[in-house]
Amino acid sequence: MALPPLTVTLSDGQKAEALKRMRKQYADQMEKIVNDLTTALTSHAEAEFLAAYLGEQPEIKELRLAAAKATELEAKRQYLGKVLERLDAVLPAPVEVNVPVPSGAPKAGGLRKF
Repeated sequence: MALPPLTVTLSDGQKAEALKRMRKQYADQMEKIVNDLTTALTSHAEAEFLAAYLGEQPEIKELRLAAAKATELEAKRQYLGKVLERLDAVLPAPVEVNVPVPSGAPKAGGLRKF
């Protein structure tokens, strides 16, 4: 006797949470790539600056290798930017909840402030 296959249907809340979770993961990746890209571009700019004073030393050549890494990181940054834009367009806007202040509520605990 074979068991029937399991089926899962996501509720609207589960769908929204899945989108939010993926957006957070992509945002974390974007933050890491932006930090790495900034470091690579800084290294390249330092190499250009130092080359004017020191010439083509091995350390400066090593700093210049960051330019190749920077182009790869920029491509990833552009891709993640498009993914994040798409997720932002699909994610439902948060609903603002206005809770009225209760009127006629008893004062807190009968404490007197002096």
